[in-house]
Amino acid sequence: MRRGMWVAVAALALVAGACGSSKKTDSGAATTKAAGTTAAAAPTTAGAATTAGAATTAGAATTAGAATTAAATGGSKAATAGPGCGLQNGQKASGNPIKLGNVTTSIPGIDFSTGTAMMKGYFDCVNDNGGINGRPVQMLSENDNAKPEDGAAAAKKLIETDKVVAMVGGFSVLDCPVNADYYKSKGYNVIVAGVPAQCFNSPAIAAANMGPGYSALGAAQIVVDDKGAKGNMITLTGKLAGAEYNDSLAGAYAQKKGLKWTDIQVELPIADPTSVILDAVNKAGQGGAVVLNFTPPEGLKLLKAAEEQGLIDKVVWGSSTPLNDSSVAAALGAKWKGKININAELSLLDDPNPEMELYRKVSAQYNKSAPLGSFQQMGFMIGRIIVKTLLDMDKTKLDDPVAVNAAIKGIKNFNTGIVCKPWYFGGLPKGNVPNNVDNNVVPDGVGKMVSDKLCFPIAEVEPILTEARKAEVDQKLNVG
Repeated sequence: MRRGMWVAVAALALVAGACGSSKKTDSGAATTKAAGTTAAAAPTTAGAATTAGAATTAGAATTAGAATTAAATGGSKAATAGPGCGLQNGQKASGNPIKLGNVTTSIPGIDFSTGTAMMKGYFDCVNDNGGINGRPVQMLSENDNAKPEDGAAAAKKLIETDKVVAMVGGFSVLDCPVNADYYKSKGYNVIVAGVPAQCFNSPAIAAANMGPGYSALGAAQIVVDDKGAKGNMITLTGKLAGAEYNDSLAGAYAQKKGLKWTDIQVELPIADPTSVILDAVNKAGQGGAVVLNFTPPEGLKLLKAAEEQGLIDKVVWGSSTPLNDSSVAAALGAKWKGKININAELSLLDDPNPEMELYRKVSAQYNKSAPLGSFQQMGFMIGRIIVKTLLDMDKTKLDDPVAVNAAIKGIKNFNTGIVCKPWYFGGLPKGNVPNNVDNNVVPDGVGKMVSDKLCFPIAEVEPILTEARKAEVDQKLNVG
């Protein structure tokens, strides 16, 4: 499976979603650009809210239930982040900010800035509503430019120069492989939207999502087991260092089920989508499967090319989470109604549950230019987890990285309202895969993704997930 490889390619694969109630979407992450989907944008430099003033619609809770126990306690009932933004008191936070950092990738063809932008939006809402017991959250984001040297320098700057107390919400193709050992040596327990394999095989890193590897695997399960693809499965992803990982788990599953598997890696950004998709469909053959692992702009190029060439009904189509995005559904239109199966790691974008209602309100008020999507959901979800964790801490220890990272490591049984099962950090020896039960969505032909299958377990085709599920039971990590 080459899990030890870099997998910068995973960036294309999507860092998206997580599994939630009945509906899901896609999200983008990144620090410099706020492209967008739905939620939480993470501040780039300052913590004080920028866009909206005191809590109005987004800040005050409406229907969500009050927070139960602290996230780190892991009682018999899952903890929640509460009904609104932070303290929900309509008072602007002031004083010394609590500094949080992340490393994100934002370059042509691989732009995850929409996720961090949504996280910043949520922090802005929190800061407009009392912050962390009166203090603002300051989000410091660094772009790794998809260069290892930039990624290493970014992490070191954030921790050693900027003195962030935690690393949360990074959306990067190389942060995990480049910095996992560094984070562990510094005692930082990092929450990310994971892309490469190393985001899932380090005890010091836990992801809100499943990353391109597990997400493409979920798509493969659906197209083979539920949609009847036979003969050949063709997977496509971006051509970058470590790209072999992105589709390797999906390939292993296809071969286990008796299909022949071919992986195609494409130069990004895609210059000739017609040639690429014709090649893939021809190799899959009638009734075979084509599974995409790209961010929305690149994935749409291929799907529109397939439509123009009359290829929609030639194969069974699948995709990893990133295409679970409202903008993708709108762009595909009527011809793609129910025709592509998209793994959704997160709840549907229009899910009526209180957490998703808050996400949409915060996005509309604090991340106005962004569409709703999986990357944005991830940013919002991570923001919710870290804010609740900080609020539950002794306020005298909020500037102590040791105390903050101990609290992060202790998170378990956290009901996000966005993924299928309660989230946990884990700190497991072989790695953490806290989001491993997903949904399948399909375009409705009008402008939305709709639910096709809810909360199915991702197949265990490698030992890390098997060990994680055993720990979930033994340590009661997600039983709430």
